[in-house]
Amino acid sequence: MRAVLGSVVYRKAEAYLNDFFQSIAEQTTDDFSLLLLNDDMDPQELRRILSGYSLSAEVIFVPGKTPAQLRIELLRQAKQRRVDLLILGDCDDRLSGTRVARVKRVWTENPEDTFFYNELRSMRGARMMPELPKKVCDFKEIGECNFLGLSNAAFNMRKICFDFIDSLEEFSYEIFDWYLFSRLLLEGFCGRKVEDCFTVYRLHANNIAGETNFSETNIRRELEVKQKHYASLKKYHAYYAEKCRQYQKLENCERADARDTYFWWNLLKAIEN
Repeated sequence: MRAVLGSVVYRKAEAYLNDFFQSIAEQTTDDFSLLLLNDDMDPQELRRILSGYSLSAEVIFVPGKTPAQLRIELLRQAKQRRVDLLILGDCDDRLSGTRVARVKRVWTENPEDTFFYNELRSMRGARMMPELPKKVCDFKEIGECNFLGLSNAAFNMRKICFDFIDSLEEFSYEIFDWYLFSRLLLEGFCGRKVEDCFTVYRLHANNIAGETNFSETNIRRELEVKQKHYASLKKYHAYYAEKCRQYQKLENCERADARDTYFWWNLLKAIEN
């Protein structure tokens, strides 16, 4: 079994790279490879940072792509290299020391599952979401809001074919994570939670998981995201066409009860009629 830890690195995240690479160096197993897609960083600077942690990585320079295209390319590069298990981490986050070992073990025990996900914690160590389900197989479980992201996911690449990866190129919006996991679930694939490990998620201007700020700006932003998300998936199932209809206007929505749930895009709830 070949396991690879993959990530996209970019210049705006340079301030966080030391934390990220330190967490990789502290993994309880070294039986994995490191694959990095370099968006726009100076290659020599990236090598200098890596050398400080005695990490050996395969680095592929892929400038001029959108964030979604970079993640698709990461899947494609892993598939081309005959990777069995691709563990993802965002370079502005940290991995718990047990993450790689635990994901590998769960993958070995559950080879029928296509993706794996683990808990998210804040930089202070607090859980960022309520208890995640042990398993997810129904796309409607992430229909209204989402708990799956590329910072806390891993993929059984034996289950994902090149045709599926190529089909993801149709996506042209911003929230690729939600789209990707919806597509996998629509294909009939299942995901499983990995216990005893976590991803430390860094909240900053571009990372807003866990925020429950009901400002007018955030409300309208979520409405826009949901409309685009459902539009991108409606050709795959009538459920999304109905969601498009429900979220056509803000007047068709009400404020969701987010006191105990902190999933992505969980401020609005469609009014059923």
